[in-house]
Amino acid sequence: MKTHLECIPCFIKQSLEAARMATNDEGIHERVIKEVMEHLQNISFKDSPPELSKDVHSIIRSITNSNDPYKKVKEESNENAKKLYPTLKELVNTADDPLLAAIQLSIVGNVIDFGTFKRFDINDSINTNMREKFVDNGYSRFKEVLNNSRSVLYLGDNTGETFFDRLLLEEISKKVKQITYVVKANPVINDALFEDAVFAGIDKIARVIEGDAGQDRSTPGILLKFASEEFLENFNSADMVISKGQGNYESLNLSDREIFFLLMVKCPLVGADIGINEGSFVLKVK
Repeated sequence: MKTHLECIPCFIKQSLEAARMATNDEGIHERVIKEVMEHLQNISFKDSPPELSKDVHSIIRSITNSNDPYKKVKEESNENAKKLYPTLKELVNTADDPLLAAIQLSIVGNVIDFGTFKRFDINDSINTNMREKFVDNGYSRFKEVLNNSRSVLYLGDNTGETFFDRLLLEEISKKVKQITYVVKANPVINDALFEDAVFAGIDKIARVIEGDAGQDRSTPGILLKFASEEFLENFNSADMVISKGQGNYESLNLSDREIFFLLMVKCPLVGADIGINEGSFVLKVK
């Protein structure tokens, strides 16, 4: 996806939020906003929002002298999701279709996102998505491809959301043993890192890799031009690719290969691109 004018206010609001997470110094908050606004004057709107976020969050980290402004909220997300996991697992185990339930709950996990300003209650989202049919143009194809796959590449998204991904990975592992789970190499917003995947126990189910290993800055989404050779090899050779979240959708929606996108739409621009309403839970195959 390309960047739109409507993205600019979001970048500025997100910058202020991150700066306030990093420090209480209002002088630094002001410096962050001014430098981000100056940077945004010279961007190319042909670039995707995740690519622009790479530079914006680099500015924030530099000025605040904080390598990970979202560290505290990430730790809280991990702990809260860990407490929820047994209840979520029971929902999957008792469902008429455990795979479908795991997909739905995995999408619900995408609610845990500090990259947008639409914040949702996780318990309400669980009840809504398990009770109402999510927007699905790909479940039958998902099952077909999974049943014929020997390898799956799964692109993770946010910290805490990893526990919701684990539910789906456990169902996938009943059919496929070669699973690779992708995280970021560096802190960016509340995206999951290697240690977050390990905290969620994903390393017991899948091989965990950093999709942008070797880069000194990460983007909230996997951009192929910044991806590691290991990621690209898996992306091109995997029988099935599953992508979580808006950032990965914005980065990969123009890719030539088949991808199963699982996300909650938290941005009207993403909703317009997919052709659905903001707030929808989506399984989209491309």
